[in-house]
Amino acid sequence: MKADLRLRVDYCGEVRAIETSDELTFGRAGDLRIDDNRHLHRVLGRLWARDEQWWLTNEGSSISIQIADADSRSNVVLAPGSEIALSFPNSIVRFRAGITDYELTLRVPDREDEEEDEEAEELWDDEFTDTIALGDIVLTDEQRLLLLALAEPTLRNPHLKQDLPANRAVARRLGWSITKFNRKLDNLCNRFAKLGVGGLRGSIDQLATDRRRRLVDHAIDSGLIAANQLGRLPPEPD
Repeated sequence: MKADLRLRVDYCGEVRAIETSDELTFGRAGDLRIDDNRHLHRVLGRLWARDEQWWLTNEGSSISIQIADADSRSNVVLAPGSEIALSFPNSIVRFRAGITDYELTLRVPDREDEEEDEEAEELWDDEFTDTIALGDIVLTDEQRLLLLALAEPTLRNPHLKQDLPANRAVARRLGWSITKFNRKLDNLCNRFAKLGVGGLRGSIDQLATDRRRRLVDHAIDSGLIAANQLGRLPPEPD
């Protein structure tokens, strides 16, 4: 199966998925219309692919574009007329026109996610030939560990309202980078959303908090994870 190399672009909840054979411009009159702000260039930026690598070109003449890593403090400023390869898996693109600030979020596809999805789909195809219920989804080992780590407080005390552990705490416990954790969380949410589980897609603000709870609740309610599986988790780091 060919890897999905589409770039995901989100502006105020409007999500675009761009194929490598296409490109997306943004600005006052681009493919993605940001605003009718007269201080904003008609076309400020262009997202395009070369050799399976996504690039951003600043097509403007006076506005700089900042590209920040959503998972760290790293950032770079792209001057007018310049281009840059998108190296961050999850990027925040910021720019100012007049007195107004704008922000896009970009998700660069990752081959590891595609291989993980293919692995799960192959297990799924081999094991189930009839109608598949949501509780029958086959998880990879890492997907199950992620769900168990997020759900541990709830599984240990199901009758109490438990806060979920922070993403960075879960990533540290599993020995992952926060980038890897976010990538796998996105991947799981997308899988379940495609199967009709609600509450896993929406605005960035909603996804940051609500989708984790929705994901955990679904995984527990459907029997995908249970308290007797918590022994698979590594111990909490010192």
